[in-house]
Amino acid sequence: MVIPKRSLQGEWTGSFAFVFALAGVSIGLGNVWRFPVLAAEHGGGAFLLLYGVFLITLTLPLWLAELGIGRSMRRTLPSGLERIAREQGSAPTWRAVGWMAVAVAAVALLGQLLVGGWAGAYLYRAVAAPVLHFDAVTNTAVFAELLADAERLLLWFTLLLVAAALTVSRGIGAGIQPLMRLLVPAMVVVMVALAWAVGQELGLARAWGTVFELRFHELGWAGVQAAGEHALFSLAVALGVATAFGAALPDRFPTVSTAGAALALDTLVGLVAAVLVFTLVAGQGMPGGGLQAGPALIFHAVPDAMGGLSWSRQGLVALYAVLLMAVFTTVVGLLEVVVSAVVEQGRLSRARATAMVATALWLAGALVAGSLRGWLDAGPGEGLSMNGGLSLMGVTEFVAWVVIPAVALALLVFVGWCMPQETLRGALRLREDWRYTFWVPMLRYVAPLILLALLARVAGLLPW
Repeated sequence: MVIPKRSLQGEWTGSFAFVFALAGVSIGLGNVWRFPVLAAEHGGGAFLLLYGVFLITLTLPLWLAELGIGRSMRRTLPSGLERIAREQGSAPTWRAVGWMAVAVAAVALLGQLLVGGWAGAYLYRAVAAPVLHFDAVTNTAVFAELLADAERLLLWFTLLLVAAALTVSRGIGAGIQPLMRLLVPAMVVVMVALAWAVGQELGLARAWGTVFELRFHELGWAGVQAAGEHALFSLAVALGVATAFGAALPDRFPTVSTAGAALALDTLVGLVAAVLVFTLVAGQGMPGGGLQAGPALIFHAVPDAMGGLSWSRQGLVALYAVLLMAVFTTVVGLLEVVVSAVVEQGRLSRARATAMVATALWLAGALVAGSLRGWLDAGPGEGLSMNGGLSLMGVTEFVAWVVIPAVALALLVFVGWCMPQETLRGALRLREDWRYTFWVPMLRYVAPLILLALLARVAGLLPW
């Protein structure tokens, strides 16, 4: 099988740009509002060690599988899977797996845009308000006001979507690459500087112990599950990104080392965020063990804790600027997955495909934003539903716990068992040495078995 020389979407001009881009998509809100709480609740350093094992045995093999498809065919998942399957005489239904991944990316993209709207509104409030004390009462009032104000949420949603669409419409070389080169290093520097400044004022000792101290007695099966799930959902939720970006990675650049570097950069941000969160919590005398992961952490607990600092407004501006950058880089990557898949159908230019996808997303976002007021007013058992129909939360959970693992499992099975191994080695630039001997079992056996265990647990087939 001859590997095409160039992708339809453009080409990366440097390996660092590719590392920043792949890390920029995976550095999401989960690093800030979920990872710190999981690490603290499940044994600190013990959780981190197990999480690292799952990154090597699950996340990195999945990324390499996607990179193998993208780089071998210079196409996104739908077209790449179809071409490889056709050349091998396999069923053409593999194309449907690719489109399922694109659909998951679209759903995740919509959610990221909505949360980005909240972060943008909070950032504007922190900068523009003449006097605003981010205590618990004020935070609750501001957040409730944003949820009830559909027009304001839709405004920030629209600004974020338009900026991402303009970036993606210019392609990888002229749009995505310069953006990732600028925002990802800036995001890391600001996060590290913020953690250092908070540590200077409040001290790092207690937070350091909370995050890094080895407490194996607190791990348990719950910690094992949490580590595996976070390794999957925090980095692999953007199914198709590694394929779309890998399709534009020139042959002269390695894949395993660049993917590993992106993974390490994402993990670094998560560790810095964990230290930052628990330095704030411990320094302000707040009960760290009762912290709730999710929006409540970054829109309530963290601003409340930062309110006691002498430079609380500047700190909040820096924090929400980082959150907004993290959301924006993720949005750009997810939008590229959807747009590039549409472009490869051969009927629309990149500009028109971007405009079409952005319009569909805006209409869906307007529907969701306009429904938030009704969700807030719903009675018990009626929340998060639309017109008495299927629960939105139920749809989200089904996508997260069933569709994403199932699509990831299908990709691993295809690359491990259906894709010619010489084609995979050529795409990943692996010789038949210890690296190939190590990664092939990961692709064929270890990572699929982990995903099967997750699906079995969701189906209630496992007792834990």
